[in-house]
Amino acid sequence: MSLNVDTAWRDQALGALVLVACLLCAGCATVAADLPPTYDELATQLADEQAIDAEQVIRLREAFLATPDFDERIRAVTLLEQEILGLLQVEQPLRLGPIGSATLEHYRASITGHQALAEFYHHVDMPEQAAVHEAWTHVIAGAVETTGDGTLDAPYRALSPNEAKGYLGTRELTEVGSTYRQSDERPFMLWISAARDSQPLKNVFFDLDGLYSGLAESVRRKPTTVFPIGPPRSCSELRVCDAFSPESFIHILAAGNDTAALTFLGWRGLTRFNDAVDALRLAAWSGNAMANRILAELWLRAAFNTTQASKDRDEYLVSAERNYLVAIRAGFEDAMFELGRLYVMGTYGSDKTANGLPLISRSAELDNPQALLWLGWRHVLGDSVDRDHERAEHYFLRAAEIDELGKLEYARFLMHRDVDRGFNERAFRWVRQFARNDNAHAMVLIGDLYARGLHVGKSFRRAGSWFKNAVKAAPDDPYLVNEVAWRFAVTHLPKLRDERYALEIMERIMDASDEASRNPAYLDTLAAAYAANGNFERAVAVQEQAVEEARASADNDLPILLEHLEAFRAGEEISEQVP
Repeated sequence: MSLNVDTAWRDQALGALVLVACLLCAGCATVAADLPPTYDELATQLADEQAIDAEQVIRLREAFLATPDFDERIRAVTLLEQEILGLLQVEQPLRLGPIGSATLEHYRASITGHQALAEFYHHVDMPEQAAVHEAWTHVIAGAVETTGDGTLDAPYRALSPNEAKGYLGTRELTEVGSTYRQSDERPFMLWISAARDSQPLKNVFFDLDGLYSGLAESVRRKPTTVFPIGPPRSCSELRVCDAFSPESFIHILAAGNDTAALTFLGWRGLTRFNDAVDALRLAAWSGNAMANRILAELWLRAAFNTTQASKDRDEYLVSAERNYLVAIRAGFEDAMFELGRLYVMGTYGSDKTANGLPLISRSAELDNPQALLWLGWRHVLGDSVDRDHERAEHYFLRAAEIDELGKLEYARFLMHRDVDRGFNERAFRWVRQFARNDNAHAMVLIGDLYARGLHVGKSFRRAGSWFKNAVKAAPDDPYLVNEVAWRFAVTHLPKLRDERYALEIMERIMDASDEASRNPAYLDTLAAAYAANGNFERAVAVQEQAVEEARASADNDLPILLEHLEAFRAGEEISEQVP
């Protein structure tokens, strides 16, 4: 039986179309299978699961960041979370239920939303439901901790400032102050100082690059992008679509009364003094004690730099003290040290001098390294406290447990000519290791050891080599260059003197740094180098400038500078027992 030609062709064509369709569908299925699930798909899936892990939370966060309407979603979540944080402070648990639920509808992994619902269900005596949200809270906090250790070098990754604060709550830490922080590697970080009982404040850093990058991508795609807080104005209305950056984002947050952003602008972002003070005051009035800490420094700087009448200076000092005291009540141990030091110096009058040492001691008890080193050196010299080298060593060793500077200062303590305790192998290992890691200050200390023959054989050649290596390692460090130049210019050891080199490095650093060129101590070294090279006329001119700068800044070394000036006028060099 033969087939009709038209019918045969039609059947063959239909078969081919079916085959192509099947192949295309198979390809589509393959592509679809390769695509990661969307945020909404993941959220629906996890809503029905009783047990979740940190990896699932991180996947949910990444999917949330990739949503096309991320800007609108994160704004809704942020505003709801802010309301929750306010309700938690005033203890209104019944209102937390609906707001917590609304938050999770927008973002299933909101740690703040889960905290709200856990609190709500506990209040209405539904422990099983509360346990579900407590489990979510625990896992989200654990997910944060998989991303770093909370230090500046390895900050935790968090979706938002609210997630960072929610995480701290799970660790029984209470925020007392915050600001943003930037580095080349991480342009948008949050720095929170948090308290727990009577322990030292803990500084915790969070990398918020996901939030910034998600908004930057949204800005790139659509001019209607809105931001998490503040009036719902788009990037086009704010005129930042073409120039969106971490700095512009911080300005937007500050306009929404984000206290960390206001503190950042007062600390780093503003150049006008009054604008900086206004931004910091707004943050301080909202309870951000870090703003008080920075305000204290601004007022103190204004007091010392003012050319106005003493009345203005006194008002600035009063404002500085007031803000220091607020920061101290919040637990900032560095504020305790700074105000205590000002009291001891007599900045606030003789009637407050006695208040200084208790503040510094309290700061040291909280392991503030500056306070520990200050007390250590005062016990070495018998200044403000009893001369007690055993007690001094105790403070230096505590500082050595904290950071590298403490270890170097412990070595300097052992090398002090009034300290008869001998240099030990532990200190030598520390200094040698730091020097191998190109720490220029450690190199100077090794040079001093060789010059004096402490713990090593005396060698002026090696001492000089270590001093010059230190300058090579840190040629733009005025303090270090000054230290090395002073040793070469005025040392009582003829075989160690190198007055030409001393003059060369001092002239270079003074030409390179305006601040160094006005420093009385550095001018004194430069003058001594001129005198060591026989140019007493130039030495006198430079030393007169040093005296003038010291008088303007009420420098305590003025008597020594005047003594050196008389020596240069008499054609005499400076010779001292250094190192």
